[in-house]
Amino acid sequence: MSSPAVAEKEAASSSSSQSQIPPGINTNNATKTENAPEEVPEEASDTPTHTTTELTLILVALCLAVFLAAIDAVIITPAMPTIARDLNASDAGFAWIGSSYLLALSSTSPLWSKISDIFGRKPIIIVANIIFLVGSLVAALSNSLVMLIAARAVQGTGGGGLITLVEISVGDMFSQRERGLFYGIYGAVWAVATAIGPIIGGAFTERVTWRWCFWFNLPFDGLSLIITIIFLHIHNPRTPLVKGLIAIDWVGSILIVGATLMFLIGLESGGISHPWGSAFVICLIVFGLVAYGLFGIYEHFARYPIIPRRIFAGMSRACTFGVVFCHGAGFMAPVFFLPLYFQAALGATPIQSGVWMLALAVSFTVSGVVMGIFIQRTGHYLWIIRGSMALFTLALGVMITFGSERDWPRIIIFQILLAAGIGANMQTLVIAIQALVAPEDIGVATGTLNFIRNLATAISVVLGQVIFQSILGYHNRDLRGAGIPGDVVDRLVGGGAIAGSGLAASFTDTQRAAYSEAVADALSKMWIFYTTLVAVGFVMSFGIMKKELMTSHEVTKTGLEAEEAKRQKFQVAKDAEKVTAVNGQQAEQA
Repeated sequence: MSSPAVAEKEAASSSSSQSQIPPGINTNNATKTENAPEEVPEEASDTPTHTTTELTLILVALCLAVFLAAIDAVIITPAMPTIARDLNASDAGFAWIGSSYLLALSSTSPLWSKISDIFGRKPIIIVANIIFLVGSLVAALSNSLVMLIAARAVQGTGGGGLITLVEISVGDMFSQRERGLFYGIYGAVWAVATAIGPIIGGAFTERVTWRWCFWFNLPFDGLSLIITIIFLHIHNPRTPLVKGLIAIDWVGSILIVGATLMFLIGLESGGISHPWGSAFVICLIVFGLVAYGLFGIYEHFARYPIIPRRIFAGMSRACTFGVVFCHGAGFMAPVFFLPLYFQAALGATPIQSGVWMLALAVSFTVSGVVMGIFIQRTGHYLWIIRGSMALFTLALGVMITFGSERDWPRIIIFQILLAAGIGANMQTLVIAIQALVAPEDIGVATGTLNFIRNLATAISVVLGQVIFQSILGYHNRDLRGAGIPGDVVDRLVGGGAIAGSGLAASFTDTQRAAYSEAVADALSKMWIFYTTLVAVGFVMSFGIMKKELMTSHEVTKTGLEAEEAKRQKFQVAKDAEKVTAVNGQQAEQA
């Protein structure tokens, strides 16, 4: 049985005539035709090669952009209490300082890939850089909470573009085999940024001012922008602005951004600023899900869809995205909840917690780079995906046994195993989906992968918090019996345990022991949920097929002509599949 991708290629090759393409549309830049030899000089002129020095500078610039976009998600964490005090933020406003960045990043990530398909990668990377710079500048100058939240949203919009477009650009610049190394470096940069972000943010807040968390971006992102403008040479279709704007799927854009914002704001608000059963939370979640449904229906009819259905066609692609969801849902759990375990259950200070997390951060970085080199040299990715998901499941399963005692060998060893399982798959899944889709769909497939991963992360963290708080509520009587004041217990079991973990510093030994036991038990039950989720991803990984990674590289063309040729190609393939199905039915009836 042939896969949908093979059927598409066969159908496309069977239509060598240009008569199916509307007048005025030249597809020579997007597909191979009878005039293929004439493409060589054009390709050479449109996509000049890079020298080793230029390539090094470009990779530094792209990694620097990813570093800044990643670090901005966590750098303000230690600064938030000071920011809230300086700007007179309410409890609800306090939460939005961090959430606004992540919401904007998650909701806009699928748009950047399609916009870059229309206008080209380089112009849109430049736009994303400028948006991020503007957001950083306004955030540094903010004199009110509203101004800061709006600036953080602008930052998140640009940051989402940088993270997505750098991955796509690497796919445009290198062959499938070569991408392994560079994606490994990309993952390492992301891991380092996440690990040192809170340290840098705390240092700025204590030694200078929290505003340096944003001033910090300007010189480095400016440098990245300048290098990108000068040295990045990838296909630029020079799409006219008006024609390009008209071609964007605006209805689909509004639906997916609106759906993501409603759904995630509903999840973020539930149990914190509004009860889970409130009309506010229920309406946002329900309306968000309805908007997602409408988006899926509308994309079927869109001329240039943001997320085309064909990238999910076939078991292998669907399972890859399924593994992405499970992996994304699981990987943020230790990053988010291990510090809580260290501080609330083991009595660590925030600084000690950060140091104890280094085993996770370092192993994460190393595993990503090692797997990238392995893929580059061998061309194999499938067993990395399966093995990493198995290791990830095992490490999470062992964390179920973590109690309130400090068992250092076990804590360190299983952080290393956990990080190896997470880090090895961060970019391997990107390589897999890029190998499984048609070359023309690498952009939208990569953007969709990032969107699914971001959405899974947001959903899983909220569900983990709900499970943790629910189990902690069962220890209400134990905590009160240990002598902890009733109002403190109510605060801890009512949704404030994570923010209130520092309250244990004032507890007596008896109270601290009861609280540590309660937190360890609640986290243990929560790890069961994450273990099950990642185990589902491990099972799904066996639905991904093996595909040889190519050492040759074909330049990905962008622009309206390429988009129209792509639409025609897949429409012809779809029509051919229908004809084949009809002929098969007629043969059976005969």
